[in-house]
Amino acid sequence: MSDLELLAGFGWRDGVLLVAAGVGVYLVLTVIRLFKASAPRKADPAPGFPAWQPDFLIDAARNEAAEPAAAAAPAPDFAGELARSSLEVECRALRGECAELRNAVARLEDEITRLKATRGMSPLYQEAMTLARQGLPAAGIAGRCGISVAEAELVAALARGDAEFEAHEEGEERHGTDIDPGNQLHR
Repeated sequence: MSDLELLAGFGWRDGVLLVAAGVGVYLVLTVIRLFKASAPRKADPAPGFPAWQPDFLIDAARNEAAEPAAAAAPAPDFAGELARSSLEVECRALRGECAELRNAVARLEDEITRLKATRGMSPLYQEAMTLARQGLPAAGIAGRCGISVAEAELVAALARGDAEFEAHEEGEERHGTDIDPGNQLHR
């Protein structure tokens, strides 16, 4: 048979089947390459190379490691050192910001405590509370604000706050005078 007779017997149906076979072979090869690419890699690809390096670099590194090395010292891992130093700088900055935020929260807590203590007070007693926090004695508070000494002592006691109250409670517990919350009687 000559080439012309062979081509004459080749129809459009045969051409479509030939193209379909070619596309099928291409798809099979592509799927095989995808499975190879998604296959898990070995735990240690090569010394000094992170796992995200392309295969051809890892293979080259393995080949170089298998051959006797001319240089005595291994090459430094520049990318790893750069990443580590940038993380250290960022960590220091975050620690500084965290300390600043802690200080701001402490200041705000003090301000909230102060505002809670003066909430609902008349301006006259707010000034007295401020003077008491500054350590002015009750007689001085009474003279400056125009209130009685008893009122000034009350404001000074409020300004001293819970610290003295808690100390007083601890003293009562040491001396054995607890208050029964059910009937408010001393034991």
